[in-house]
Amino acid sequence: MRIALTHPYSWPDVRRGAERMIVEMARALAALGHDVTVFTAGSEPVRNERDGYRLMRFRQRLAAGPAHQRWFGWRVFPELLRGHFDVVHSLSPHDAVAAIHAARLRGHRTVYEDLGNPYREKVLGGHERRARLRVIDAVDVYACMSEFSRRMLERDFGRPGTVIPGGVRGADFTPRPRAETPTVLFSGAVDRPEKHVAMLIEAVGLLAGRRPTLHLQLSGPGDASSLVDAAPLAVRDRIEVLPLGDPESQGERYGRAWVTCLPTQWDSFGLVIVESWAAGTPVVVGDRGAPSELVTPETGRRADPFTAACLAERLDEALDLATAPGTAGACRRRAEQFDWQGAIAPLLVDLYSSSDRH
Repeated sequence: MRIALTHPYSWPDVRRGAERMIVEMARALAALGHDVTVFTAGSEPVRNERDGYRLMRFRQRLAAGPAHQRWFGWRVFPELLRGHFDVVHSLSPHDAVAAIHAARLRGHRTVYEDLGNPYREKVLGGHERRARLRVIDAVDVYACMSEFSRRMLERDFGRPGTVIPGGVRGADFTPRPRAETPTVLFSGAVDRPEKHVAMLIEAVGLLAGRRPTLHLQLSGPGDASSLVDAAPLAVRDRIEVLPLGDPESQGERYGRAWVTCLPTQWDSFGLVIVESWAAGTPVVVGDRGAPSELVTPETGRRADPFTAACLAERLDEALDLATAPGTAGACRRRAEQFDWQGAIAPLLVDLYSSSDRH
């Protein structure tokens, strides 16, 4: 099968989830024997083969943002016409629209994967409004990263969708000896309010009486100084802000932690928890959103109700879970359900081969 993957930003120019995801997707599909081409844009143009797939990276002419994304859709369109692809899988609305237009002449199957939540206010209020509405109306397959997001699509637009979850390369993550003292890891954008790091810090303070050696590590982009400074001194001394580091080194942080905490209510997936499981580490999540639908009793806890007091209780339970025999194995088995090679790539191939419009 001839497959095109499109996204307006490239790895390693931009080290976010989507840019890395398209690389892993290409590797996994190529390893199954498919002819894969990745179209993207970055600081330097590239046209070569790597890890079994072709990479065509256009030189980025504009700063990252709406104008660049529109330009990329225009730039990739003729390549999709020339490519004779069986399927075009797009990760951004404007290149998805280009794929839809090209399909009129080439007949390829079009797949759009929404990496966020497709709720009405977002779709109708953003700069990508026209492109997003066009995709909702015309793309063959509209994929969301979770049932949580897919239900939004059907509720707000009456459009059927399917689920393509995020993936992980299990070989990049291995269980390690836990830190000597009970350690909770937060991995994500530390200064974004919807991540509720302030609540996590409060929960750590509440739990400190029962866990006198409890330690909290904050890992991710953003400035955590205001959050740390606002914490009581006794709690502040328990917090360690880790350097940003390379994504490749994140596995060691997950493996050394006793628990990974993602206290959110709105995430469309939550790759953090799958990566944590791959390293054998249980998780604590919020009461809503995709992560809350993924966690099992063997692999973590949900904070329901979503309060600092409840979060502290669930962290306490998860810290005990981390020391229980079999927990690391249960987490690893759960992560295998999201392995790029063993689970996600075969799911994609089935989706690409189907004649149904989802």
